[in-house]
Amino acid sequence: MTARKPRSAMTTIREVADYVGVSPATVSRVLNNYPYISDKVRQDVLRAIAELGYEPNRVAQRLRATSSRLLGIVVTDITNPFLSTIMASIESVFFKQGFSVLMSNTTADPQKELDYLSMMENEGVAGLVIAPTSENVERIAELAHDGLPIVIIDRRMSMDHIDMVLSDNIAGAHMAVKHLISLGHTRIGHIGGPLHLTSGRERYQGYQEAMHDAALEIDPAWVCFGDHRHESGYTSALELLKVTPPLTAVFIENNMMSLGALNAFHDKGICIPDEIAVVGFDDAPWARSLHPPLTVIAQPTAEIGLRAAELLLERIQQPDLPARLAVLPTTLVVRASCGAAQEPR
Repeated sequence: MTARKPRSAMTTIREVADYVGVSPATVSRVLNNYPYISDKVRQDVLRAIAELGYEPNRVAQRLRATSSRLLGIVVTDITNPFLSTIMASIESVFFKQGFSVLMSNTTADPQKELDYLSMMENEGVAGLVIAPTSENVERIAELAHDGLPIVIIDRRMSMDHIDMVLSDNIAGAHMAVKHLISLGHTRIGHIGGPLHLTSGRERYQGYQEAMHDAALEIDPAWVCFGDHRHESGYTSALELLKVTPPLTAVFIENNMMSLGALNAFHDKGICIPDEIAVVGFDDAPWARSLHPPLTVIAQPTAEIGLRAAELLLERIQQPDLPARLAVLPTTLVVRASCGAAQEPR
């Protein structure tokens, strides 16, 4: 162990873990009497808890004492219509059940995410729906182990004890690229999302699988990765326009990057779909108003929010339920940007 530390009523589970030299998840497992932990590690953790004055299961204790009617929602980009629609759907369910909602926007900043998680804990939320900044946010795992009901949306996390609600990203991306191939395209680019998110990796996988299924090669120059924001879609599209011979189609991984890419194509005088066909991921009310209207893979946003809210309310009532994973199907919405109304090439 490290040098002895003075007792503190505000000791965190991370400080206990650092004191012992183990992970916070290991401390949580000791607190929750998980099996397969060595006697030495278990005794070291319990000794550290006593010496540091850590109060285990503070979240669960507070919830039992206060019967909180406050729930939290944390997303990475509140300006993204996909996430804002989900938030509205969740809030509607919670309001009808008599809960107030605390909404937070991390702007995909891990430190801001930690700050908001601390705020949620301090406010005594009874449960939390979150779109995390990555698949390995230890603080989320700690809160779940400490008894806070949590539901993950939009991307997976590398833990099997938390409820999750996702779209079928691989199938949706495969459907988009297969549609472009059916229209005669063979040189299809991809503007993908961050690969540290499972949604980005899964949509990239769907693109690759559709190309490989059609025996089409993928040149590395055909693929760019952005950060789900408008500007990265714009700059990625400019990069793809440098490819020679030119690409004839592009599949874009989310709605904000689709808008950025379309702006880049328009600024460069590229005619859609005559010079390049476009399919995006995420539908929105404005997609049909674009010039031309945008073909998309539509996610069931309202259903994602509804299902996440239902799972969280069930978890609050029945904390010992096994973890649930809901993977919801996507659909192809064909509009003019893909050139489907034209003769196949």
